[in-house]
Amino acid sequence: MRLFAYISLSILLAGFFSASAGDQPASVNGSWTGEMRQVDNDRETRYPMMVTLNGAKGTTTYPTLKCAGTLSRLGTAKSGYVIYQETVKNDPGANCIDGVVMVSTDAGKLLLGWYGAFEGAPSLASAVLNKDAK
Repeated sequence: MRLFAYISLSILLAGFFSASAGDQPASVNGSWTGEMRQVDNDRETRYPMMVTLNGAKGTTTYPTLKCAGTLSRLGTAKSGYVIYQETVKNDPGANCIDGVVMVSTDAGKLLLGWYGAFEGAPSLASAVLNKDAK
């Protein structure tokens, strides 16, 4: 099932994204904060998160989960969606996992979707983030 999910996601993304697509839309650049809502097979959790995007790179911070990640852009879509690989670093005692992040903007907010797999099950999360004031 896990392999099927990865293959399905890869096919979907291959149809919409191009790794060599031009520069990232400027509208996603900046620092964003808000609440992530994660849905797993057995529970739903909410926690604060911060994202900083700058060109093809970015960072994520999950203060209450005691982990942070680095983002590397995989591609962009003509419609403005940007997809990243997230590589997570855990503080002692934390258990965050790597995943795939997709973002776009709408109404001045950053819409974020996240996907990862853990112990044979999918993990999904989403957030509506506000841009930090300069």
